[in-house]
Amino acid sequence: MPLRDIIGQSVAVRSLLGTLKSGRLGHAFLFIGPAGVGKRTSALAFAQAVNCAAPMDDADACGVCPSCRRVERGVDIDARVYSPTRQGYRKEEAKEIRNDAHMTPNAGKRRFLILDDADAMGAEAANALLKVIEEPPEMSVFVLLTEKADRIMPTIKSRVLSVPFRPLTPAEAAAVAGERLSGGQVDYLFPIARGNMGEILRLSEDRKLKELFEDVEAELFERLLKEASASPTRLAEEVAALAGRIDLSTAEDTESTARRKSVAAILEIMMSMVERKHMTVDAGAGKMKRGCDILETLMSTIQTVRGGGLTESALEAMAINLKAKAGAA
Repeated sequence: MPLRDIIGQSVAVRSLLGTLKSGRLGHAFLFIGPAGVGKRTSALAFAQAVNCAAPMDDADACGVCPSCRRVERGVDIDARVYSPTRQGYRKEEAKEIRNDAHMTPNAGKRRFLILDDADAMGAEAANALLKVIEEPPEMSVFVLLTEKADRIMPTIKSRVLSVPFRPLTPAEAAAVAGERLSGGQVDYLFPIARGNMGEILRLSEDRKLKELFEDVEAELFERLLKEASASPTRLAEEVAALAGRIDLSTAEDTESTARRKSVAAILEIMMSMVERKHMTVDAGAGKMKRGCDILETLMSTIQTVRGGGLTESALEAMAINLKAKAGAA
């Protein structure tokens, strides 16, 4: 995929194309932004442009030459992506990357070494790579990808060009998904995956999530939010019950962490529905005010839950808050 086809990252794309047109290609880059917004895809598109046999007038890749097609298929050894082990990048992986950096490009002008989750690099690994990142072989380019720039060692950050990536909007996520997903699927998956396109595509295969979304809309939003003033306890119990039907945990998560992820996902779905049903252009002042009150309460509850607060207490406080605001409306 050429840089021109990257969706939602115009600032990053302009920065990379500007670098290419200047003719002064840097030796190391740091792509910073949330997960699933196109950092890895953009790094490969950047490599594609640099090694393209017939670049466009704006220095972007043609997308059809043999080099571009190899990158597109993920078989170009001049554009290699590295991922950390469960223990992160260890000294052994760092040595392998360092050795690869000294290899002559196979067919392209430059050899790209793309490090996914570069923040998972311990001190030993970072120190092992520092010298080669500081003074890399002339034909090698490092691209470090991270969500957490504050975890990148300052000595490495000072030697790379940072490129910012922003979160995608639901409309941009739908455009990225294209024909793979319907707009309705993106609607219910976007808040659960928090805009992470890789996660959206992975979760789209789970039929139970679609059923859950429909139940949240039918059982929770339509009925319980409107009746919150009459039965706040019921609202809290219903959110907890629906959260029990979703599992977004990873192997590293504790039971309480997994529970917080599930509850936060339900609340994110509720926020998405409030925005669509209450925050429309033609919504009256009263409906808009009610929507703002609900969103404020939901956002506060999500922050509490994700911050490690007790989910049951947070949901009860949320329900009581909604009751109070409904009574004051």
